[in-house]
Amino acid sequence: MAPTVSVIVRSMARPSLAQALAALAAQDHPHVEVVLVAACGAAHPPPALRCGPHSLRFVASSVALARPLAANAGLEAARGEYVTFLDDDDTLAPDHVSGLVAAFAGAGEARVVHSLARAVFRDGTQRPFGRPCALMSLFERNFIHLSSALVARSLVDEGARFDPRFAIHEDWDFFLTLAQRTHFHFVPRQTFVWHAEAGESGAGGGRNQDEARFAHGRDLVYAKWRDASDALVDRVQPMLRDAAAAAQRGAHAQAEAVLRGVLAISQNDPWALNLLAMVERATGRLAQALRTQSLAVEVRPDDPDLVYNLALLYRDAGDAAAARTFAAHAAQLAPGQPRYRQLATTFN
Repeated sequence: MAPTVSVIVRSMARPSLAQALAALAAQDHPHVEVVLVAACGAAHPPPALRCGPHSLRFVASSVALARPLAANAGLEAARGEYVTFLDDDDTLAPDHVSGLVAAFAGAGEARVVHSLARAVFRDGTQRPFGRPCALMSLFERNFIHLSSALVARSLVDEGARFDPRFAIHEDWDFFLTLAQRTHFHFVPRQTFVWHAEAGESGAGGGRNQDEARFAHGRDLVYAKWRDASDALVDRVQPMLRDAAAAAQRGAHAQAEAVLRGVLAISQNDPWALNLLAMVERATGRLAQALRTQSLAVEVRPDDPDLVYNLALLYRDAGDAAAARTFAAHAAQLAPGQPRYRQLATTFN
């Protein structure tokens, strides 16, 4: 039997709520529970008893609820084996929930599955938002939309909640809380539509971007998680140095074992992936090295050294077009590095 998925909607009773509920009614997953939280307080009109073929639980409130409190009210009311979220100004493709549930089949021990969001702006511009989760990078910034993630109920049962101190970035803080308990599994689907300029959080984009408020909230997240971030760096850096030294003297098996250990505690660590790709290349596994380095670039796309190393691997594989593309991108990221430009022009 298919698992029940609870979709928590923090509703401000905006006119767009009807569209969000219609998207939930159209979900092709057979067991969806809509948990509608009256985030705007007592003024919220009572909803229908069902959301299309799916059940609907209304969480009334006599007072307006801040974003994290509304999310926690939804978590307390949810009964599904998995939970996810949808704001009342966004929407989903009909196979969004079913696709995330199906992704758990290949997720191993990961208890969070996440995908891409399609950010839509008022001028018609659209772009994908999201990338595979690297714990080191998640300490730096959030790159997962709450509505593109499906969370196992067991994490909620263990006490994972939203921190009421965060007026914004409560989703980022929640993901960091989850990441201390489980790995995340990424699938490159794009079935969630995020209207980035809607709402008033100041953390969306375009008209919904308040730089001062965003920075204040970001610094609060940094302060909360600084000790955990520093502890991870302190644990991983000596291992990376040992792996680099082993690789330098040709002890590739030893280096790889250490790097696998790093990746077990620091998911998708980009520097571990970068060094692992070098070890794989040195031991004749060029195709695997390309996959490993591509993942390193996916999780840290703005690092010119990682991009350049991927270009070198494509050069070694005889793919001149890809080598040129990534070398040119590295040169764009770091214009002061002549070797990036030199490689980009080698294939012209």
